[in-house]
Amino acid sequence: MVRFPLVAALTLGVVVGLAGCRSPSKQPEAVWEGEKLGDIVPPPKDRLPPAQFLATAYLDVHVVELPADNVEKLEPLWQTLTAAPIRLSSYNAFSENSFRLLFGKIVLWEKIRQLLAEANGQHVTTVSLAVADNDKTDLPIAEIPGPRPIAFIGNDLSRQTARVGAGVLTLRLVAEPIPWTPGVRKIIGYPAYTVPTQTAIPELQAKSQQREFYFAPAAFACQMGPGDLVVLGPETYTGERVTLGGLFFNRPDEVLFFNPDKKTPPQRRPAVRVYIIVCSRVSGP
Repeated sequence: MVRFPLVAALTLGVVVGLAGCRSPSKQPEAVWEGEKLGDIVPPPKDRLPPAQFLATAYLDVHVVELPADNVEKLEPLWQTLTAAPIRLSSYNAFSENSFRLLFGKIVLWEKIRQLLAEANGQHVTTVSLAVADNDKTDLPIAEIPGPRPIAFIGNDLSRQTARVGAGVLTLRLVAEPIPWTPGVRKIIGYPAYTVPTQTAIPELQAKSQQREFYFAPAAFACQMGPGDLVVLGPETYTGERVTLGGLFFNRPDEVLFFNPDKKTPPQRRPAVRVYIIVCSRVSGP
């Protein structure tokens, strides 16, 4: 309810006998004095806070499949790229888990496509990811339908086993800002077992995160800006899906391949996947 100020003053006098006296007038009082606008008109409870724009790295992940027995034909591709800016927690453990990662520039894109085509590689899909600063994004790699062990090589090169339940093996990507290099992010990646959840209840989210498992021996880091890329693929073809490398790169089913350079019908063959991660742009400082 809106209040209106009192605008009338007492002006009536009191007459006593023949001689009268007039009472002093009172000053008008503002009824809103001492009150704030917020007390009169409180803000609506559903008012949204101002929008905040987070600095974000935008990554395009190109997924390519090729016949498993053509893994050795990737050697010209690896020779085209460089390992200089890449950091690993353990090079030997990374390689023993059958992971291989090298760095390049987008100017090599056509060359990379040509070398993959020579290995009979087929483009499957492209996934666009947005990774905010100091946040994480998961790229699903393989579904785990039920409890099972995942064998891997630890940083100390010992054989280890992670026992997980139903969930998903993902490539988790994290973006960290670099204060002295604007427009560039430190991209950290590592395989992670996780249990997807759609709940917004913090307690249930925390419980789900407690069941996660991170494969640190296959972790990597690389500074990336627009036009930079890394190629992640198998060191060798293991022919199984029991180990971390086999589950990460080997397809569970045979894939139909067609080679236009040979006059042979399409054939179903065991396949592996190669991931090309391209930084398309970085928003924010």
